[in-house]
Amino acid sequence: MFKKMKKLKNQFLLLVVLMVSGTVTVSAQDFQGVATYQSAAKGGSTIQFKGEGITPEMQKQLDAAMKKQSQKEYTLNFNLSEASWQEVESLGNAPGGSSGTISVVTMSAGSGMGSLKYRNTAENLYLEETSLFGKPFLIKDELVNKEWVLTDETKKIGDYTVQKAVYERTVQKSMLSFSNFDDDEEKGEPKMITDTIQVEAWFTTEIPVSHGPDSYWGLPGLILELNNGSKTFLCTKVVLNPEETIEIKKPRKGKKVNRDEYTELVKAKMEEMSGKYSGGNGAMFKVGGGE
Repeated sequence: MFKKMKKLKNQFLLLVVLMVSGTVTVSAQDFQGVATYQSAAKGGSTIQFKGEGITPEMQKQLDAAMKKQSQKEYTLNFNLSEASWQEVESLGNAPGGSSGTISVVTMSAGSGMGSLKYRNTAENLYLEETSLFGKPFLIKDELVNKEWVLTDETKKIGDYTVQKAVYERTVQKSMLSFSNFDDDEEKGEPKMITDTIQVEAWFTTEIPVSHGPDSYWGLPGLILELNNGSKTFLCTKVVLNPEETIEIKKPRKGKKVNRDEYTELVKAKMEEMSGKYSGGNGAMFKVGGGE
């Protein structure tokens, strides 16, 4: 997969459509744009199963499904202060064995499947429309500043000169593993893993907005490429100031919670599912702790 991404990167031609002539200026009140990104996950599957009916072929098929899930296209609509990020992800059940269907649930606090994310840097506002096991939530909180460190490294992405910036983030992941092995003492018990990850971003001041893919922002230019340790985002197209006004969607649906409250709800749901499935014949993997 990453060979494919490398090939894409080497042959990369960033499509830029400029609907106005002249240099883009920060003072332009009507400045807006839309950027398209592609993503790819780093490394192989982090899901391992054990139990009756869990064959190597099933594990292989699940790995392929997870790999395909990570290869998505995203849209970032933005103006000088606002941005909305839309992702569409789905993963059905993996093939079932003699002991039943393997259920796979991936949860990341503040990053639900098909979520709509919005930020307003002028108002220091973050909104996210997401769901937890089918129940809609509206996460409302302040933007989290990232302590970016600018480097002297530069390169070209398409026609743009980009500069490298990095920062370190600490994440906590909760993992649950279920099987029908009676001698598995840790069956159904959540395991917390703490990890420090270096995020690498390449931004261009030629597009003077502090936006970027997913939850990443805060640099003096649009982020065109980003590697957060587990996933790479690559911008493949930018359209600036099109004739039609770009819609920057603002999440409005769901029960209102802040980021910490939603994280606690995720943890509570994990504990509930732990008790429900601890005697089951399949396996489940859950992850918590997003940006």
